[in-house]
Amino acid sequence: MKCQVLIDWLTFSVKEKDPAVVIKTYLGLDPALFQDTGFTQFMGYGKVMRFSDILVCSDGREDDNFHDMGVCVSMSGNGCRTFETMSKLDLGLKDKQGTQSVAFPALFQLLASDADANVSRIDIACDDRAGHLDMDAVLTKTQTNEVNSRMTARSTVISFDGKERSGATAYLGAASSAFRVRIYDKALEQGEPGHWIRVELVMRGKNSNAFVEQMTHSENVGKLAAQVINDKFSFIDRDDSNITRCTVCPWWQSFVDELEAVRLVAREVIQHSVEQIGNWVEAQVGPSLAILFQTMGWPYIFEIAKDSAARLSDKQISLVTDYNSLQLARGVV
Repeated sequence: MKCQVLIDWLTFSVKEKDPAVVIKTYLGLDPALFQDTGFTQFMGYGKVMRFSDILVCSDGREDDNFHDMGVCVSMSGNGCRTFETMSKLDLGLKDKQGTQSVAFPALFQLLASDADANVSRIDIACDDRAGHLDMDAVLTKTQTNEVNSRMTARSTVISFDGKERSGATAYLGAASSAFRVRIYDKALEQGEPGHWIRVELVMRGKNSNAFVEQMTHSENVGKLAAQVINDKFSFIDRDDSNITRCTVCPWWQSFVDELEAVRLVAREVIQHSVEQIGNWVEAQVGPSLAILFQTMGWPYIFEIAKDSAARLSDKQISLVTDYNSLQLARGVV
């Protein structure tokens, strides 16, 4: 089986006012890992704390004479990877192989049992690494309206780097809608060899809350994702005048069928932005650094880095602090 399902974005809010309590209770993380970003008026909140792409937003005022918005937590894809790897939250759930996320099911149980909690967005990434999906076929079907769906807004975006295609994405649903689909070549985006097509389900409002509620009653997240997909859209062959009677494309059906067998949310390795910078330096300027090292010597390179530290922006300084916190949590330093 080469299909997997990931939580790739999660935003939720609770009525608890103290961000430290939310970090410990709902995330199972140490509040000391989070640093104040200095952001104000972010998503309506006055204070934002951050740790490895996990944002914890609160009002930031100590008095009670204000509109109570509680605390909002928002995790991007890498934040989700940090949470599922670093969190001590499990509620007795076990993962013997270390390949599945028990943190998300535990969090979903907490949110479902909290009448005041609200999940405003959840993204479910369904990855095909088996070769079921062909990106060219997905793009063609989207462009020629060979899609059985109530979502009328559809578009494709193809980008090129010189003569070669550097990216391709098909969109179903409007950007502002409560449900939207992105299908793209993840291998091409990441610059990795092999087959990797991602089908990303973006759910908001009632859709996101309903999905989290259903997750508390089943470990078979793949089946839930497949049910959502079957309800919302399918790629078809135009072999009938009535679109609802058209045959579902065999390659699409095979992907959805395999998706149904995926039980638990998969875990992926955290890749911090600093590590991505390191990868870029190695790939793009590594030879130049080697020339400097072999001619000017290591002290020259060190002086460049030392002098450049004074030119770091607040955002870059925050990135350094955040990475060091992540390393501390990993037990590296």
